[in-house]
Amino acid sequence: MSHVTNHRGLTLLEAVIAMALFFIAVLAFSGVAVTASKGAAASKHLTTATTLAQSKLEQVRSAGYDPAAARETTEAYGTIPGSDLYQRVVRMETGRPVPGLQTATVTVWWADDRHSVTVSTILAP
Repeated sequence: MSHVTNHRGLTLLEAVIAMALFFIAVLAFSGVAVTASKGAAASKHLTTATTLAQSKLEQVRSAGYDPAAARETTEAYGTIPGSDLYQRVVRMETGRPVPGLQTATVTVWWADDRHSVTVSTILAP
């Protein structure tokens, strides 16, 4: 007498192991998604801050060399149109790097002064 056994389906243990592996994979991918999202937000802030700094530096350049310019001006958080999350500081230093020249430095801060971008240029009379 021959006995033929036909096994179909999964055992309970196999099903539990498969579900556990599936959930581990889902958790791993969700962690990657969160990290990617944070990276995208950080890149957006960096790009916006750099654009704000370069824009202000172009304004300073177009005004030209001015030894009587204010040493430091600040556009506080909420005062830059369309960019409420940023603060911009312009610092003018006459006689730097050498007498007769002027260094203009623009720093843009965000995230409550935890991050910043700084650009600078040298102006001549």
